[in-house]
Amino acid sequence: MATTSPTPVLSNDHIDLLITAAAAWHVLASRTTAAFARGTVEQHALTASPTEAGRLLQAENSAAVRWLSDQGRTRLVDRGHPVPYTHRPVEHLVPVEVIKAAHAAQAVCSASPTWPQSTARSLLAAIVTAATHRLEGYSDAPWSWTRPQRRDGHAIGVALDGAHPEVPGLTWVAPDELREHWISAPIVVVTVPAAVRVPADLPPRSGVFVLADGEPDNTVWEALTSLEMQTLALFWPACRPWLADQIQAPDREFVEHRSRA
Repeated sequence: MATTSPTPVLSNDHIDLLITAAAAWHVLASRTTAAFARGTVEQHALTASPTEAGRLLQAENSAAVRWLSDQGRTRLVDRGHPVPYTHRPVEHLVPVEVIKAAHAAQAVCSASPTWPQSTARSLLAAIVTAATHRLEGYSDAPWSWTRPQRRDGHAIGVALDGAHPEVPGLTWVAPDELREHWISAPIVVVTVPAAVRVPADLPPRSGVFVLADGEPDNTVWEALTSLEMQTLALFWPACRPWLADQIQAPDREFVEHRSRA
């Protein structure tokens, strides 16, 4: 896995990626935006055009290269004056690539004598933060982390008047009995007719499924939406092997949970 660049000089493509991300994610504000968006301009790390911001990074990088050259720690060829940067937008941004590109830029600019108080340092830090917020799963992760609790109860089936397929390993209950099993059951399988009778005030959780047994598609869809949480449909009997495996050894995402304050 490559973690360093063969040269301490940032390429224009590298700077293009960082500046495109800064502009797209509101880290960088144009002067027009700064003039009219008084309520939001404080959120921007820098007020400048993309080309100006790129040249700022380029200048900080050049200062670092000159210092390294003076110390005999880089090639003389790297000390040459780069062509002034002109921004070319990058079409597609991948947050993890932006984070690594920003880390690389921080590493190759940090030797600059002006780095600790530089605008370039603040800009790169803001880009890393903006990219981190856009990583898959970030918004759903807990702010205050705790070890997850385990659901150690029985797998529960929910049906009306005992009308349900024979599913070995499920403990069947009526909708009004579900509350006492809601937290402890690793998986909850609800028949289509019973879905609309599930108590509406139960908190959302993983591992909830609607079990369809020949009902029309629109009826299955209504059952799914009535639960008002992330729920998947299982179609009996095609789902029998998968469901049997989950009853015997449920996936971690169904077994572990965190209490919501």
